[in-house]
Amino acid sequence: MYGRTVFTGACTILPVMLLLWYFYARDAHREPRAVLVRTFFLGLLAVVPVVAIALPLSLLEPKTAGPLSASLYEAFVLAAIPEELLKLVVIRRFSARQRSFDEPMDGVVYGATAALGFAALENVLYVMAGSWATALVRGMTAVPMHAAAGAILGHSVARAQLSADGRRAVWKGLIAAVCVHGLYDFGLLGVANVAAGTAQGASAPGLEILGLLLLALAVLVGSVVWTLRTVRRLRREQLEN
Repeated sequence: MYGRTVFTGACTILPVMLLLWYFYARDAHREPRAVLVRTFFLGLLAVVPVVAIALPLSLLEPKTAGPLSASLYEAFVLAAIPEELLKLVVIRRFSARQRSFDEPMDGVVYGATAALGFAALENVLYVMAGSWATALVRGMTAVPMHAAAGAILGHSVARAQLSADGRRAVWKGLIAAVCVHGLYDFGLLGVANVAAGTAQGASAPGLEILGLLLLALAVLVGSVVWTLRTVRRLRREQLEN
């Protein structure tokens, strides 16, 4: 029992810590640890207002919606939009106001850090209602997705602050992060809702479920690849300057 608890805890927290270290270590001009820690915990605390926003919005969800319509509402209105908005608030209102926020890589690092703070608490809440398997799967999927979406947000804030792109860059980044998060969630929620409908007597739409799974996987892989390439490019630019 003790061993299973330790393993579950490791699966819950270790992916977050490894990704935090990755972004910190890839920055050639490393950020102050105190600022990163505060960014992480502000991201974690963002869970509270997100829940406060999502609860009343959940009451507005159409009761007659089909499984895909319900999944779309839950993925974007209840999750992606409020979560990415609150992460953006942390990045813009705290991280971007620090003296250390002075180059494009900083946006990626602080954005991912805020998102991983959010993911850490979300992971704990999910695992409390699940098991070590939940922790393991989320550690390999949802946590990297959050980090990638946060990196996209942070990168857009850095572009807005360090170039003439201005608010347009922030809006583009927010829309991109919401799309990544929302489409990923839509794929997985769609699978769950379609499967629930199947369990209640509906015919099993195998191709629909496969398509939703492939959508979630494609979004996850695409966002992670974008993040890795962006980090590699920005680090190369740091070392060249």
